[in-house]
Amino acid sequence: MDAGDLEPCGQCLSCIQAASGTNPDIITLEREKETSIGVGDIRKMRADIMIRPYRAAHKVYIIPDAEKMTPAAQNALLKTLEEPPSYAVLLLLADGTTNFLPTVMSRAVTLPLRPVPEDAVENCLRERFGAEEERARLCARFSGGSIGRAALLLENDNFAKLREKTISFLRRITEKDAAEIAAFARDTAAQEETRDLIDFVLTWNRDLLVCRSTLSTENLIFTDEVQYIKEAAQKASWSGLQAASEAVFRARRRLFSNVNAELTLQMMLLELRAAYRTRGR
Repeated sequence: MDAGDLEPCGQCLSCIQAASGTNPDIITLEREKETSIGVGDIRKMRADIMIRPYRAAHKVYIIPDAEKMTPAAQNALLKTLEEPPSYAVLLLLADGTTNFLPTVMSRAVTLPLRPVPEDAVENCLRERFGAEEERARLCARFSGGSIGRAALLLENDNFAKLREKTISFLRRITEKDAAEIAAFARDTAAQEETRDLIDFVLTWNRDLLVCRSTLSTENLIFTDEVQYIKEAAQKASWSGLQAASEAVFRARRRLFSNVNAELTLQMMLLELRAAYRTRGR
């Protein structure tokens, strides 16, 4: 890259710094809150953007989870988007465009990216990061087709623990009272694990639906919970499983809209309890 090539060589100082996250001209926005990007976060970036690049011709600013910007933060970013310094490149990474203001969308170029196939993500984790087969498969399944997210999950020691905690809770959710559900939601939100937990719940309910509709366990994701899922799917009703799916998707939308994570999770779990208690067809 120091030589001006379009493809990274992986050997020069710029490439090494970029790979290690220490390149002074590639800045990833760090936010104060897990659930949102506020005005203060954007103002810090705007102050830094006025400093010219140290080595490269451009400075690249990356905003992960950009859909979490509050309306005030998006308004604070508008002028920079409209008239950025000639050397500045801003990359807003987002799961969707629903939460962006029209004024932001009109000043940005949208580049839709398709999810990477799960087997390709798994192979990347094993070959590039040296992940064990079972851990690579787990992280790939919950990566949403993003190698970057899969790599983060791989580095997160609490990910596997959260999976086991979630499964244990879901197995007994119909027996839990409101106080137990509230405590579980509070603990999960405090650990900033709400998004991962919702993904686990979505996949769990997906397996129940697949098993219920196909009467088969071949295409399940939670392969170590086959017997329980088979028995639970036989007892569950279509209306209950559909209601559970709707509850999870509502929770995801609320979370992306910066609604309180603890309250969002608590409401979802209460709705799941009611849905899984439903019997019949």
